Amino acid sequence: MNAKLLALAFGPLAFGLSGFAFVGLIDPMAADLNESVAVIGQLQAAFFIACGIGGPFVARATGGFDRKRLLLWVIAGMAAMNAVSAIANSFEAIVFARLVGGVFAALTLPVASTIAVGLVDEAKRPKAIAIVLGGYTFAFLLGIPVATALGDWLGWRAAFWLASVSGMVALGITLLAVPSEGSAPSAISASFKAALVEQNPKLLLISLIGFTATFTTVSFIGPIITAVTSLEGAAIGAVQISTGVGSLLGLSAGAYLARVPLRFSLAFCMTVAAITQAAFSLGMFNDLGVLAIPSVIAIIIFGSGAMFATNPIVQTELARSSGPAATIAFALNSSMIYLGQGLGAVCGGLVIAFGSLSWTGFAGAVLAVFATMAVASIKRRPQGQSVRS
Repeated sequence: MNAKLLALAFGPLAFGLSGFAFVGLIDPMAADLNESVAVIGQLQAAFFIACGIGGPFVARATGGFDRKRLLLWVIAGMAAMNAVSAIANSFEAIVFARLVGGVFAALTLPVASTIAVGLVDEAKRPKAIAIVLGGYTFAFLLGIPVATALGDWLGWRAAFWLASVSGMVALGITLLAVPSEGSAPSAISASFKAALVEQNPKLLLISLIGFTATFTTVSFIGPIITAVTSLEGAAIGAVQISTGVGSLLGLSAGAYLARVPLRFSLAFCMTVAAITQAAFSLGMFNDLGVLAIPSVIAIIIFGSGAMFATNPIVQTELARSSGPAATIAFALNSSMIYLGQGLGAVCGGLVIAFGSLSWTGFAGAVLAVFATMAVASIKRRPQGQSVRS
């Protein structure tokens, strides 16, 4: 396996921990900061909405920068943001840190992906993107469960310290192992218009709705696991490993599905997402007994797998259609993903505030159905036009 691609995966790993290190610790954070569960969940919304809104503009402003140098600055900023969150004494201070940090952290995935596709030939792009995004999934597989267990043992602030340390490690590996570009990107690479070609706007909309649907529940996964299984503390972290398993399987599936007709691959992913979201609510409304733990593990694996599979599919198509504007196209897609994650947290919080936690899955399922309808609007590519192989 390409060592340079593996090195690029450490940035997305740090990003994943930056976004989700605390999600298994929402209940103790709420008690310590004297806030409700729904309010603490908005810390995730603050980070990802800042990513979603600020990311494309920062990408546009930094279009002529050396990408390795830009990635280093972004990772350093994430490490600082998490350190500030760890020592903050109020909910408002953590929100501020995550808002500011999120604007710049947004570039982690698109810049790493852009460097990755430049290291391989076109036929190997889906696999290269999957390897780099594997760092993000590894955060779910191991990083976030460890953060939950560490936070349960030492207090929730330890989870943010872990995220900060992961950023410093990623910084060192990126500095030593990721190659510098021979020249700065061309001017067209910083053009929004050049990125919004062909069916790219539809793909961005699908990413937005799909991730909003999924994160209606993922943003509150700790309380949901407790509601379905009665597990608490470090046991929640153990179940969270299934998110990482699903995401790794999803990336592998996505690298394959990127080679089949676009509309079929995305429709399949969104349909699975809708089913798994509804299953969360069914699990909370019904006593599953001895089936509770295996059921929630299966739901998480298939649900996270479906959404992570969409990323290589969409990114590969964006790389094909956008050409030298790929960095902006990736940034826009990442922006939609971030906005979806943030809006999902807002949606889940509203459902909890005006209904109950048990209805979050049904709300996510409805949104996933809308995403599936958006997929149906994608036009079939004329035979011979696709470059997938």
